[in-house]
Amino acid sequence: MESNTTSRETAAAGRVVLVAGGTGGLGRAVSLEFLKEDTHVVVTYRKQEEFDALKNLAGGNGLRLEGYRVDVTDEAEAGKLIEGVAARHGRLDAMVNTVGGGTRAASNYGNWIRRSSTKCWR
Repeated sequence: MESNTTSRETAAAGRVVLVAGGTGGLGRAVSLEFLKEDTHVVVTYRKQEEFDALKNLAGGNGLRLEGYRVDVTDEAEAGKLIEGVAARHGRLDAMVNTVGGGTRAASNYGNWIRRSSTKCWR
């Protein structure tokens, strides 16, 4: 009988996940968990030192970590990031929004996601 951990690792391995706000408290925890599952993780961040700290915490798993300084309150910037990730990796399996700081950021990012083309989803 397989354990739940083995099933979860198999399901997540090789996936591409975008974590908006991936270097903050919650975002960092989410990003590190995905990395443990052999997932390729793309994060957005505001400060380079936050991304550097996440990369350091990720250790050897950091080879599957990409970071981009993106203002996710800017719909055009968020859209370019998402389309770029899908084009570079040939897929985008999931997006997680851990952006804090008010409703504007979450709202703009959510608006873009709702209108995004399904061609980037696999």
